[in-house]
Amino acid sequence: MNPIVLSFADGTTFFVGLAVTLIADLLLLRIHRGIVRSVLNVLVVVGIVFVIISATPLPIWAYSLLIVTTATCLVIENLIRAPRHLRLIATGFLIVITAGLCITEAPYHFLPRITVPHGKRVYVLGDSISAGMGTKDRCWPAVLGDISPFTVVNLAQAGATAESAIKQADGILESNSVVIVEIGGNDLLDDTKADVFRSQIESLVSLLRRKQQQVLVIELPLFPFQNAYGKAQRSIVTKYGAVLLPKRCLTKVFGLKNGTLDGLHLSQEGHNAFAKIIAGVLHEE
Repeated sequence: MNPIVLSFADGTTFFVGLAVTLIADLLLLRIHRGIVRSVLNVLVVVGIVFVIISATPLPIWAYSLLIVTTATCLVIENLIRAPRHLRLIATGFLIVITAGLCITEAPYHFLPRITVPHGKRVYVLGDSISAGMGTKDRCWPAVLGDISPFTVVNLAQAGATAESAIKQADGILESNSVVIVEIGGNDLLDDTKADVFRSQIESLVSLLRRKQQQVLVIELPLFPFQNAYGKAQRSIVTKYGAVLLPKRCLTKVFGLKNGTLDGLHLSQEGHNAFAKIIAGVLHEE
């Protein structure tokens, strides 16, 4: 898959956009004329566009605050007689807001750690990313069972959605185990409304948590303007005390050479790579 496309899907573009916007604005304080200044003005706008289309699931007010502040900086920077102290104040606000957004978003990009209780199984609920496409490839849950000390039960089914994954949970016959939820790709492809998707994910995660399961939700790689789906996942994970695997993990596998069969479904190399990522998250009690 194209690296530029992947940079949007894994959230990298969000941080790149913030950096470009802030650096260009800081340089505008020093450069007062010429074509370079025009280029910097364009870069400020380009940076904001990158942030907006990164599909990072931040509140609308956060995006609005960033856009208004950046626009204010541009107006002040390009007023011929704008006093320097006013320009510095505006840029200071932009620095604070940029730092705040980075601090808010950064935790969603770190790998979590889950302790699997002794003797408990690891269950996988999901779609064809986990169930495979009927080929001879060993899917990542099976590989995970091979390379880790855990017994892994794969309940995933090709074509599954957030709604149908609820039925998969019937196959979990014990409590206080670990359940990995890899679901949502088909909901995106089927254009399931974000509020419906949120309701279905909440039904699934709340069901699992009532049975005292530890839940690891695999965050969906998102494309421009799909923010609502990511916001749904994050809000449900927070509400029910589940754990979120950063979207960069699955995106990284999509980006591997020979990592997929068709740009989406994992090849054996992809399954192996994703199993290693999950193995690094799970730890024996």
